[in-house]
Amino acid sequence: MAEERLIDTDKDKKYRIKINADGEEELIVLGGAEEDPAEIEEVMFAAPDAFGEEAYSEGLTPEQLEEKRAREEAEAAERKRKTDELLEKAKNDILLYRYATALEFLDGAEELDGENGEIQALKLQAYTRNFTDYSQIVSAAESADKLAEYTSPETKAKCLNVAAPLLEEEIAKSRAAVSSMNKQNEENKAERAVRFERDRNITLFIFCALLAVFVTFTALSAYYSTLIHSVPTNRYLIITCVFAGLAVLFVLALAVAARFFIGACRRVWLNKRNTTTRLGRELLVEQNRLKALIAVYSALKGEK
Repeated sequence: MAEERLIDTDKDKKYRIKINADGEEELIVLGGAEEDPAEIEEVMFAAPDAFGEEAYSEGLTPEQLEEKRAREEAEAAERKRKTDELLEKAKNDILLYRYATALEFLDGAEELDGENGEIQALKLQAYTRNFTDYSQIVSAAESADKLAEYTSPETKAKCLNVAAPLLEEEIAKSRAAVSSMNKQNEENKAERAVRFERDRNITLFIFCALLAVFVTFTALSAYYSTLIHSVPTNRYLIITCVFAGLAVLFVLALAVAARFFIGACRRVWLNKRNTTTRLGRELLVEQNRLKALIAVYSALKGEK
């Protein structure tokens, strides 16, 4: 019985190898229109499902992928169990006013689940001693972004109802303090700037005067040195040595004057910075505190 196998196709032709009665292979070229549909063997196959596609993309068999998924689900369940356990411990410590240990539990829980909004709400509660003390508000504000993103609107609204009265009062006080301190700081800067700029100008004038004298003596020394051999006496040699000695002395004077001038310029520059005075440093601290208060308040209101 003759056997046929399809080996290739193109637009208009089909090629077959036919085993004839003598058992020899024979190539047959058929036109597309002359093909008998009944001779075409239909092969059915199923497209891989999503499970198979994922296994194939990761280089795993379906069984291996199933084991991997089971392992991941077990690990996720264990992380959730540990997170819930730490949250319960933190809640109990907050109720017992043990805020420091509560924060330790919450830090551990955050390492396990960084997108848990309840953790951020409890951290804020611990940092503020249940919304009664905002002395650590800068640390609390570090979680403000996560609080706004992951904490549920219901939890944020509940916290805001408790925190709002004192929090708004703290914001108002901090704004008033920043305004008052900034005004006093700028006035002090302006007062110091007058004195520091005057000192800078004086030291600059002294430095320039000494430089002019030094240049003069150096020039005179150079000039008289050219006349040393013009006379038989040592008169010009002595004059040259005197002017050269004076020039050396003024080099030392210039070094001292330059030091005073650089110091005066540095004081003018440092006067513009808030970190160089106690009032300026206190102002920076209060400004950071105000930013933290506003950040927490905005996060509780659902603003970013």
